[in-house]
Amino acid sequence: MLAAGLALGACGGLPQRPVVPAIYDLGLAGAVSPAPAVVPSQIEVRAPSWLATSAMQYRLDYRQPAQRQVFAESRWAAPPAEMLQRRLLQALSAPSSTGGGCRLHLEMDEFTQAFDSHEASTAVIVARAELLPPRGEYALAQRMFALREPASSADAKGGVTAFRKAGERLTIEIAGWMADSAAGACRR
Repeated sequence: MLAAGLALGACGGLPQRPVVPAIYDLGLAGAVSPAPAVVPSQIEVRAPSWLATSAMQYRLDYRQPAQRQVFAESRWAAPPAEMLQRRLLQALSAPSSTGGGCRLHLEMDEFTQAFDSHEASTAVIVARAELLPPRGEYALAQRMFALREPASSADAKGGVTAFRKAGERLTIEIAGWMADSAAGACRR
């Protein structure tokens, strides 16, 4: 009996396997339909230091709206700015379009999952966009984009689905804004 107790006690001292976090991305972007009227020659997406990480961030708006928290067992495959830049490059690089030349600069301000209650959350993307000429830094057009997409479930997995939809909407809205704002100035 003593030997069995020692054997069981020894097993309890073994290190526990670390939890391997689930890794998510925004998926592949489809081309914007119809093809964008203006195709930027360069797309740059930047984010502040607190968003320059692969941590999936959330806020409990119903309790502590000013506090950012992270999901312990879920991560992004890359920082959100990098994933959004990739999505925009995939969607806005339509070879059949007639535009080009201008540069798109996007500055992210928010990329978090906001919980309104224990049962309801929303993906929130806030970004400022500038359309710049091929050379020079004087903005041809500027716009703030604020998107909120309800999550199908109040967890990281539901948030990922909502961020994918919000990313698609952001891409479509940016393509439309570029066409309306500076199509003539950006054509080659």
